[in-house]
Amino acid sequence: MTVPLRSLQESSSASGGTAVHRNTDVVAVIAGSGDLPLRIISKLDSLQRKYVVVSLDGFGPSGYQQFKIGSIGQILSFIKEASAKSVLFCGGVKRPSLRLLHLDSVGKKWLRQLGVRAFLGDNSILSGMMRLIEKEGFTVVSPQSILDTLLSPRGVMTVVQPSDADLQDIARGIFVLNAMSKADVGQAAIVQDGVVLGLEAVEGTKGLLERCKDLKLSGSRGGVLVKLSKVDQEQSVDLPTIGKNTIIEAHEASLAGIAVGAEQSQILDFEDTVKLANSKKLFLIGV
Repeated sequence: MTVPLRSLQESSSASGGTAVHRNTDVVAVIAGSGDLPLRIISKLDSLQRKYVVVSLDGFGPSGYQQFKIGSIGQILSFIKEASAKSVLFCGGVKRPSLRLLHLDSVGKKWLRQLGVRAFLGDNSILSGMMRLIEKEGFTVVSPQSILDTLLSPRGVMTVVQPSDADLQDIARGIFVLNAMSKADVGQAAIVQDGVVLGLEAVEGTKGLLERCKDLKLSGSRGGVLVKLSKVDQEQSVDLPTIGKNTIIEAHEASLAGIAVGAEQSQILDFEDTVKLANSKKLFLIGV
């Protein structure tokens, strides 16, 4: 299914006039899984911005042209034909094995240029890919440049407040994540009573929460999910993201609350997410 470029022009008025766009730059939305891509698309619609969607096969939303992750040349040709000047990455993608990636000729060229970065952590790969995309003449823009309410504020966002013990667990989580980020590993940790119950790996935050359910130090509610950007994190892509599902999963894991990096983490549906956290008696804090 080929999906044409969304011109997003308002209908001509009865007098025959045509609406003029405030911004005519075409944005190429590289869409993975989750709610964020559809929210970005909806916002672009409301802003009457021109865009084209590259839905990554197996991850991105249906209803748009699907592309294999390894089809780099095909993706570049598609967005160039759409006259896109900006590229926006949003949504989740499970990192595939290089052996199973089935790169096309352009993808193989990019892999050679990435060199050792291709075998390091996600941030190293993304940083290298951004440089390659920019060499193709595109500007990489961030999701928060479209959804200006996406970034987490600083301080406690909920009626529920963290205890002194929770704040100590948060400090412990920050220390551990900053240390781990030097190895470009994970963006989240769960800490209870100073003990690190788990660090996020390839399973993602949901998998981390499920894994740590049986590792709690007691059956009572306690422990904190700490989710932060890595040191030198690329701010245009792959920022830590939470939303209503994260609140539900943290509640099911009997945690006391969630701490995210202020102004360096994304909160989907901010007001509803905070409201849900309050109803589940979880605190939410930007640190």
